[in-house]
Amino acid sequence: MRTKEIDIIILDEIDSTNNEAQRILNHKSNFPLWIIANEQTSGRGRKNRYWVSQKGNFMGTFILEHEIEKQYIPHLSFVTSLALKKTIDGFNSGMTDIFLKWPNDIIINDSKCAGILIESLRSNTDKEYLAIGIGVNLIKFPLNSSFKASSLKKEFNIDVDRNEFLNKLNINLLENIKRWENGKNFSQILEDWKKFAYKINENISMLLPTGKKLDGIFSDLNDQGGLILCHNGEKSVFYAAEIIEELKIV
Repeated sequence: MRTKEIDIIILDEIDSTNNEAQRILNHKSNFPLWIIANEQTSGRGRKNRYWVSQKGNFMGTFILEHEIEKQYIPHLSFVTSLALKKTIDGFNSGMTDIFLKWPNDIIINDSKCAGILIESLRSNTDKEYLAIGIGVNLIKFPLNSSFKASSLKKEFNIDVDRNEFLNKLNINLLENIKRWENGKNFSQILEDWKKFAYKINENISMLLPTGKKLDGIFSDLNDQGGLILCHNGEKSVFYAAEIIEELKIV
């Protein structure tokens, strides 16, 4: 299967599409490409958290070769989030607000409907690749999760065809990656992202790797996408890798 001249590998059951991305690097030469799974047995999100992967939902990884400087790779979370929001908006009647939760989730009615996992990969020949893993609850969603979950079917009252979703997502993602220009236009990406930021200028609660909990106001993002938290009259900047708990309302 191909979409806009990009190969798509569809697998019935796999542990994780990001894991499969690493496995196929030495056997494929035509990148970028998509890996799509009908079902994942070990789907995962950030910090290796288990991602519930149910049949009927979207589970895919977009693989591309890159020569991006390492400090710019986290930009792709914002680039991808905007493409994913635009795709989901295409199935929305316009009556439901869709928000972007820092750094990599899609929120509808205070419920998580999609998530992103970006990983750097290396082949046996030392070529570098990026795997952009995307999970979207098209139809089903977990009832017991650390952050309330939902699905597009529940929120929009429609059945979303996975192939149609993929085609639109592929177009939007390629357009956003091109617009980003390996970091040259990241400031505009951030400005667009902040228009839909979940809980910006509101109280949030964060748990740091040290075990320390911080409550404060999510006041802004810095020029590299770090979250600026106002806490006890002081401003601190946090990056995705430093956060081990989902943002929650205080």
